[in-house]
Amino acid sequence: MLDKFNMSKCTPVSIPLSPGLTLSFDNCPTTNQKAKEMLNTPYCKALGLLMWLQVATQLDLLYTVNILSHFVHNPGKQHWSALKHTLVYVRGTIYYGLVY
Repeated sequence: MLDKFNMSKCTPVSIPLSPGLTLSFDNCPTTNQKAKEMLNTPYCKALGLLMWLQVATQLDLLYTVNILSHFVHNPGKQHWSALKHTLVYVRGTIYYGLVY
């Protein structure tokens, strides 16, 4: 899924959300034209991937997934950018794990 977004070559980031980022319902598309532009983005599928990760393996994504899930029915470009940022974070932590 990450390769589809061409994120496999992105520079990893150290935190799941950018500091100071404010996501609100004001960033949601308000016109039909803007809503159609966001129709082709797999926001819901990518968020589902993050939900599975935060439940199964990465508890550090809990807050981020909670914030991003508020906008699942009408995501805007800023919400999509924040979700892609989180996917880049996941890409950078893919080899992290717990050793018992």
